[in-house]
Amino acid sequence: MQKEGSVTLVGAGCGKDLITVKGLLALEKADVVIYDDLIDQGLLLKTRRDCEKVYVGKRSGKHSKSQEEINVLLVKKAKEGKQVIRLKGGDSFVFGRGGEELLFLQKEGIPYDVVPGVTSGIAVPGHAGIPVTHRGVAQSVTIVTGHSASGEEEDYQALAKLKGTLVFLMGLGRIREITEKLMAKGKAEDTPAAIISNGFTAKEKRIDGTLSDIAGKAKLAQTPAVLVVGQTAGLTLARTLRGELEGISVTVTGTERFVGKMGKRLGELGAETDCRPCLRVIPDYEKIPASLEVFGWLVFTSANGVEVFFEGLSRRRIDVRRLSRLKFACIGPGTADKLGEYGIYADLLPDVYRAAKLGEALASKVAAGEKALILRAKDGSPELRAELDKGRVFFEDIAIYHTEPVAEGSGSFCAGTDYIIFGSAHGVESFLQNGDFSDRTTPVCMGPVTAEALGKMRKGTRAAGKEAAEEAVCLIPEQYTVEGVVETIIKDSRRKEMRFDRE
Repeated sequence: MQKEGSVTLVGAGCGKDLITVKGLLALEKADVVIYDDLIDQGLLLKTRRDCEKVYVGKRSGKHSKSQEEINVLLVKKAKEGKQVIRLKGGDSFVFGRGGEELLFLQKEGIPYDVVPGVTSGIAVPGHAGIPVTHRGVAQSVTIVTGHSASGEEEDYQALAKLKGTLVFLMGLGRIREITEKLMAKGKAEDTPAAIISNGFTAKEKRIDGTLSDIAGKAKLAQTPAVLVVGQTAGLTLARTLRGELEGISVTVTGTERFVGKMGKRLGELGAETDCRPCLRVIPDYEKIPASLEVFGWLVFTSANGVEVFFEGLSRRRIDVRRLSRLKFACIGPGTADKLGEYGIYADLLPDVYRAAKLGEALASKVAAGEKALILRAKDGSPELRAELDKGRVFFEDIAIYHTEPVAEGSGSFCAGTDYIIFGSAHGVESFLQNGDFSDRTTPVCMGPVTAEALGKMRKGTRAAGKEAAEEAVCLIPEQYTVEGVVETIIKDSRRKEMRFDRE
């Protein structure tokens, strides 16, 4: 019997990490996510591996699906017995057309739920230091669309009489018209006004003025922007705590695991992160040997390999106690940390986190008569095998997973980002097949092999060789870890600040 489908309307919030706990829990259980452009793309990493993701927004000049098409799609997926999440930026009911979708679901008899979101009309001014209400200053807030799809005119006479705060969304293109109408209807010319553009991004900018001059300053702003009019716009309650990477934007590419881990760490330091998974991990569970007793060492070169291995054991009901006599080697701390999540701690880590160094260290540890089992991705580095062969170590090298390109979500031109991170050569190839980045963006590559792949693939690079790739094309961290990448970006951003200060 087919289970009953449903739709949950979830507001994703107007910035990274502003989704509610309830919204996030709903997202993690979804069979299908139907999403727009104005959401944190990193939220898609929170879904199940088998979740269907359907993009209905607007990108690179391609028009989004019509509202009617979206309505029909929601009903279709729900009638298939799916738990559908309709994910919208901000709050679905604040100029988000969520009400239209629910009316259609009602008509079709589809069960639904609503999870509110954090709206830009309140959060963006607050983040910039403007409370929309304040004791003794403003006892009310009115949120107005600056661009009505229906063409209906607001009652500016009524708006001008209000003593509270006025917040105009999507009104940057009509700011002169809006301010002149308010003044014509009696709003004082010296009423404080402010524009906040690119709220909750590294490019967030607050422009202060009055009702009479703010339109002239609007040329300094970019869309999306919020216009605030009222006495609270004269307050400055901006944050005083700032992260080490505050104001820096970073695009992260690679597998979902790599993107999620890297994005989380960068976000903790205040960076604006744009998560672009461009590789999907495809497990090959059946290749995991059923008999592990013949091996003395298990060798992992990635956290993905560790996860696939233990998932494979669980699926095939292989008891983990059969691993009790084995020793474990990992290429680096990230892989070792993942192994530790399963209650096993690595016996061997190389001093330098590279395949050749892992092979060299392992060759010195494997005893005579012991056999090592390498569990990693297809087309792994040949340097590991070469060092084990050199050390005359008996081993088997088994690919227990492979990766495939992911086009959706990884494409488009990353024009505004300060840094873009590539975790592997395969990730470079996959991303550049669907997108690109501007010359103002500094690439950061996880090792010289990745840097060389970038140098060879990207059009317009000065050279394609390994040395040129390392020196001219991108930054390479000293340690090929999340923390190594973070430290590299911090150092480079400081260097750029010092250069700008001197100029």
